[in-house]
Amino acid sequence: MNAAPLVRRLLGGLHTGRLLRWRARLPRTRHKPFILWQDRSYTYRECYQEAARYARLFRARRQAAIEAGTLAANAPQHIGLYLDNTPEFLFAAFGAALEGDLVFGLNTGFRGDTLAAVMARGDIRLLIADEGKLEFIEQVIDRADTPTREQVLVHGKSAPPGMQRLEEALKQAPENPAGRRRVCGADPMLVIYTSGTTGVPKAIPCSHLKFMAAGILSRFRIGVRPGDRGYVCMPLFHSNAWLLGIMPMLVAGGSFVLTPRFSASAFEREMLHYGVTYMNYVGQPLHYILLALEDKYRSPGAIEKSLARHPDNHFRMAIGNGASAVDRKKLIRYLGMEHIFEVYGSTEAVVSTILMPGDPPDSVGRITSSKVAILDEQDKECPPAEVDDQGRILNYEQAVGEISARVAKDNLLFDGYYGDPETTNRKYRGGYYRSGDLGHIRVIGGKRFLYFDGRTDDWIRKDGENFSAENVAWFATQLPGVELAAAYGVPDPVADERVAVALQLKAGAEFDPQRAYAHFMEQQQSGGMDPKWMPDFIRIVDELPLSPTHKVLVRHIKREHFDVASNPEMAIWFRRRGDTGYRQLTVDEYEALRQQFEANGREHLLATG
Repeated sequence: MNAAPLVRRLLGGLHTGRLLRWRARLPRTRHKPFILWQDRSYTYRECYQEAARYARLFRARRQAAIEAGTLAANAPQHIGLYLDNTPEFLFAAFGAALEGDLVFGLNTGFRGDTLAAVMARGDIRLLIADEGKLEFIEQVIDRADTPTREQVLVHGKSAPPGMQRLEEALKQAPENPAGRRRVCGADPMLVIYTSGTTGVPKAIPCSHLKFMAAGILSRFRIGVRPGDRGYVCMPLFHSNAWLLGIMPMLVAGGSFVLTPRFSASAFEREMLHYGVTYMNYVGQPLHYILLALEDKYRSPGAIEKSLARHPDNHFRMAIGNGASAVDRKKLIRYLGMEHIFEVYGSTEAVVSTILMPGDPPDSVGRITSSKVAILDEQDKECPPAEVDDQGRILNYEQAVGEISARVAKDNLLFDGYYGDPETTNRKYRGGYYRSGDLGHIRVIGGKRFLYFDGRTDDWIRKDGENFSAENVAWFATQLPGVELAAAYGVPDPVADERVAVALQLKAGAEFDPQRAYAHFMEQQQSGGMDPKWMPDFIRIVDELPLSPTHKVLVRHIKREHFDVASNPEMAIWFRRRGDTGYRQLTVDEYEALRQQFEANGREHLLATG
């Protein structure tokens, strides 16, 4: 018997809006800061009051839509947030939570057709956008069915014709509008976007119960305390910020610093100034923090001497994903921390692990559920990995497969992708949920530990975000002279992956690296290309291998990645972050890259055997 429906009924009254309201009324937390934003703070009571203002606005707008016949009675209103990290994002999200409306956290990298498509599929009837994002809204608003120009509220000092300033709309909302909805904890609260196998990113509805469960797990399993002060610098449209940053603080009754954007150079100053004790992270930004500290202090000993015992340093733990064991060890030493809890998981949250003290540091934690399995391409369970004295896998082909879990479709963690049953069905095949991640299991001391080995061929993970390789390939095929293109992830020396494309050129065409760079930059400005999709490596091949159904087979070229030392005939161009063009990768430059992998304990990812 599946217990999910029963649990939903029993826990239906629990939701994030009610938790915030309880904190706002509790004597020990109502006057305590919840959000620390630049030069001011918002107490729990103030946050609830602001959320209630948004709730009144949303209720009035929803009721008007119902009366106009454009929204079914008692249906949730779909609200899009196209905002940078600001308190207004949080006030709006919690306001919608109080009303039972559904928020779509639109990635601020969405542009053009992608932005139009996610708004249309989400049937967004109210959009709140930063003033600085209006140029991207203007590009699509007049050809979109939803939202209309009148349904756009602008966070800023002015609004273009037909739109309204957010603050004006809040002030005009009636004090006690009719039409309050009953909120159920099993209902979705926030839709987070991840990769898609088509041009439209997948939308994952996250319920109130999922959010609260994440906060409770952090509160009690890793020991988040009421006196802790978090540091949220990841984008608020990303599940990492909510599941690992905001919700642990809300459940524990703690506080958190909200930053407009991530800044490695600002971390030390802000950590000491605000008395940060806890942060959520993804691997690449954490590495940049280390680079900033090492560049400033010049030696590990100097960092440790200056910061580990600094009287204003209260930093004790972090939780996130994608950081190498080397980087985690460094940060613990530099800042005198207790532990870094590396986790494995995704927004879907069906499979999750957490690296506890004493676990093998290069793993992502112990597998405690018998339902988690590694499956090969024939859907057979892979055996545990056998490793040599250097930790290299001896049975790679047999041991590495897709991280999966036996789970029913009706479960409390993941109800499927919004408006995309076909993709949902692909996630559940043969009684298993398929993560799209590669991994293996090692049995150590009689316990099973999970190791993450990257993405499957159809996905790329960069800077803590997953996206479709097909999306990248489509933009590559638009490059003049390209006959066929494939996109895939290749190893990154720090965390996650970098983006690579392999191009098969038309007869007589020649590859122009500067033209390619200009093409991809133009697509970011006006073609709907997310900046994260920008290729880091471009490989030119005579002919891309095809399956009998004419699908490009990328597994072989993915395994060769950019190893020009082993494959000197490989024609590949690359760029570093900040470069304004591509240049051909030489054996010497590959060796410099290899040394970065070695320094970060990730050289095994370069194996091409």
